Amino acid sequence: MTKSVYLVVEPITIIALDLALCVQDYDPSAKIIVAHTSAEAVAAVVAQSAVCIAFVHADPDGFDASDLGKAVTKRGAACVFMGDRAERTTTGAIHVLQRPFSSETLATLLDGLCDRCVAA
Repeated sequence: MTKSVYLVVEPITIIALDLALCVQDYDPSAKIIVAHTSAEAVAAVVAQSAVCIAFVHADPDGFDASDLGKAVTKRGAACVFMGDRAERTTTGAIHVLQRPFSSETLATLLDGLCDRCVAA
């Protein structure tokens, strides 16, 4: 069975690691890539054939046109946005991880997206 690949792009290390651990609890067989910048994330993602979910601390406006947006879209990832701008977005067309998050709120979010992942 192929491992599901998740991407976490978060500049604050402790938040990135907490999120990665919560995802690992949810999907123990997952491969989780943690990056602190978009450039690091793009460099890591190019080696992947597929990414099921990308957690990205980014402004949703214009994200699809960015290098990271193009890279994760090409690999079929659902994007879950984090951060101030994402939380202020009023459109329901995007997925937002609200702060503070817990393993329970993350699991609820992932349950709604689990059809994208091999093992959920």
